[in-house]
Amino acid sequence: VHGLQYSFWKFIDNDRVVRRETERLLELVRLTARAAILAGEMAYSEQRSLEIAMTLASDPQLILLDEPMAGMATEETHYTAQLIREVTKGRTLMIVEHDMDVVFSLSDRISVLVYGQVIATGTPDEIRNDARVKEAYLGEEAHA
Repeated sequence: VHGLQYSFWKFIDNDRVVRRETERLLELVRLTARAAILAGEMAYSEQRSLEIAMTLASDPQLILLDEPMAGMATEETHYTAQLIREVTKGRTLMIVEHDMDVVFSLSDRISVLVYGQVIATGTPDEIRNDARVKEAYLGEEAHA
């Protein structure tokens, strides 16, 4: 910021603007009560929430998430999916995820890949009803 002196070695805790933004992001991802906890001591889903907060710190218009639900229990998955839905409003989300229920719940458009090749692109309903997708991912045999 023009006119403000900044020291490379200045502790970030002394910067009120950064601290306020950090507190806002922690509140957004529901980690305010865990602010004093080291990331490595947080539950796995809390660590993912913290990563999302760190991503949001740069105010991105596009958010890329690679398997954010990997290793999560069902309850954690539902919580994290809801969090992602809330924080990506007004932003573009590109997500790689194997949990099809999560993909369907978060997506407006879906591209399905098999061995690196796109086999279908469409709305969640179109993908849900696509015979190739059913056969490849949903475990259903395609009927002609």
